[in-house]
Amino acid sequence: MDVWYPIQVKQRDKVGSPEVRNFEGVMVTQERTKGFFVAFDYTQDALAEIDGFFRTTGKVIVPLTVREILEEHLAMKLA
Repeated sequence: MDVWYPIQVKQRDKVGSPEVRNFEGVMVTQERTKGFFVAFDYTQDALAEIDGFFRTTGKVIVPLTVREILEEHLAMKLA
């Protein structure tokens, strides 16, 4: 089975477009259609890069923040 999704995790206050472009390169090289990028926050350039990558390739990068993950985790614990 060749179904897997790349995940990039950065321990930075804000991830910029260079880090996103590096991840895009991995996705193209590994022929992945969807990937997940986790960071504390993203610059507007990084989010624009993710959007542009989708528009030109159809490949999806899901930008997640640590806050979103923790809030979801906490919500699941409280449910």
